[in-house]
Amino acid sequence: MHMLRRTLLLAAISVAGVGLLAPLAARSATPIPLEIAETLLPVADAPKIMADRGGLTGRQGSVASGPGERHVPEELHPSAVPTPAAAPMEATLHSAAAPPAPAPQRVVTYAGNSVWDDLARCESGGNWAINTGNGYYGGLQFSLGTWQQYGGAEFAAYPHQATRDEQIVVAERLRAVRGYAPWPSCRAKLGLP
Repeated sequence: MHMLRRTLLLAAISVAGVGLLAPLAARSATPIPLEIAETLLPVADAPKIMADRGGLTGRQGSVASGPGERHVPEELHPSAVPTPAAAPMEATLHSAAAPPAPAPQRVVTYAGNSVWDDLARCESGGNWAINTGNGYYGGLQFSLGTWQQYGGAEFAAYPHQATRDEQIVVAERLRAVRGYAPWPSCRAKLGLP
């Protein structure tokens, strides 16, 4: 019995809702006034009118010689205006949801045989432009603090943005003060003092 009451109540609310919305829907579908509709040129008649007149007379867009007749330049004719094709909804949804692809990481290697090239191969695989997000940058894996402390900011904001030669200049300054101690693991592998 309780279920029956609920069903009847929901049915009554639905019917009443439709009854309340019908006048609003009728008002929103207002027809175009007749005087406006008469001044519009049907698309099918436009080429015929243009052919009868033999092209443009006077200025473009001017009113034709007969009363109530209008001259429509060909470039303004509705058939001459291309309409863009609508993108499929599915493609639009997928393209909006896809995150932008990350910029490809630049790889700058050098086939030299200096101690710095050996250290770079050990530290970063020889990629002088590497930035893996671990807090160390460039071929010799400088921390930002060390880079700035030893004058790297005069070349670039971050070590991986500097050239190989600029990174080596900063490394030489660092080595003059601390030796090869800033690269302990590779120092041991390469047998550096």
